[in-house]
Amino acid sequence: MNLTRKLYYENLYAREFDTEIVNQFERDGKFHVILNKTLFFPSGGGQPCDTGFIDGVEVLEVLERGGEIVHVLAEELENKKVHGVLNWERRFEFMQQHLGEHLFAGMLYNLHQLHTARMRIEGDNVSIDIDTPVKEEIIFEAEAAANEAVWRDIPVEVIYPSMDEVKTFARKLPPENAELPIRIVKVEGVDYVPCCGVHVSSTGQVGLIKITSFENHKGGTRIYLKCGTAAYRWLASLYNEVRKAESELVCGYEGINEKILNLKTQIKDLKIENEKTLEKFLRPLAEDLIKKAKNKIVRHVMKNSTQDDVKHLFRLITEINHEAVVMLANVNAGGVFIMFGTNRENKNIDVRPAFKKAISILEGKGGGSAFSAQGFADAGKSEKLDEALDEALKELER
Repeated sequence: MNLTRKLYYENLYAREFDTEIVNQFERDGKFHVILNKTLFFPSGGGQPCDTGFIDGVEVLEVLERGGEIVHVLAEELENKKVHGVLNWERRFEFMQQHLGEHLFAGMLYNLHQLHTARMRIEGDNVSIDIDTPVKEEIIFEAEAAANEAVWRDIPVEVIYPSMDEVKTFARKLPPENAELPIRIVKVEGVDYVPCCGVHVSSTGQVGLIKITSFENHKGGTRIYLKCGTAAYRWLASLYNEVRKAESELVCGYEGINEKILNLKTQIKDLKIENEKTLEKFLRPLAEDLIKKAKNKIVRHVMKNSTQDDVKHLFRLITEINHEAVVMLANVNAGGVFIMFGTNRENKNIDVRPAFKKAISILEGKGGGSAFSAQGFADAGKSEKLDEALDEALKELER
């Protein structure tokens, strides 16, 4: 087997290279190319592969199979000797992100002996899984410590120590079947871990590490962070959104939270007032519809109302008369909304067959339970509403 020479380990910052094709074959409409040497890093260790071009043909994916690096291209290469060009911006950002993850995970381990079970880089996002629950204050303590390591601009070393040394110093041991020698990425005083990825050559080139969120995950904690250029983009976008909020709320960023809390209180008060107003106008309608109902089936179409109006009327009818079966609809410029149902205590009625009949005639979408179903249809189907309700009524009367 001809093993591919991995130029990406020899010169991290090279962007172009000359090489020769060892093998090329077609599979599933794409061309798989094996070179005698390459700068293209294959997917592995949670880090995505490099992309770019070989003789002007786009490299779609790069994989490692048994020591050979396979480049997946959209077109066949014509020459044996070829020239490769990396998408350097992508590579450099992944190098920043990968080392940033090392610094953060290293600090979690150094400060609290927390082990990283998994790491993944996806676009601008890095996520790591910790196998135990992690408190918020610990996450941000590690973030601060990792950024201090960035600002110290510590060199990144790649070493191949003895297995005894690896077992003594590594925060994470390699798999038992790992081939020797073990490649260790070392940042003095911060991290010492087996890793096949590529990283910037000093911590200062990471620039910034910023936690963006965290959540419970499979009994542990999943933490999301951004590093380097990706962190800058995120903060720039966040700043723009904050500026817009400042403008709308007429305050500085320090006052945004207070303004939002005040608005939430106002909205809550307005909802209460709106509920009272709806109650005042809709209760008489609900009582009248119940009186006029035949076989306890209430059928009513509202015009140019809202879904909230329909739902409020539905609640009133089913609260006033637990045995009432309700067929409500609303028609406005946005479309047709229908709501069928009964009180939860009315176990003898299942409105779903009638609802399915109606929504099918209206060519709409929706669903629900035996005691409550609702759906929508385009405004152009309103001409079929009477037919839909007639057929649904027949279904209910059965």
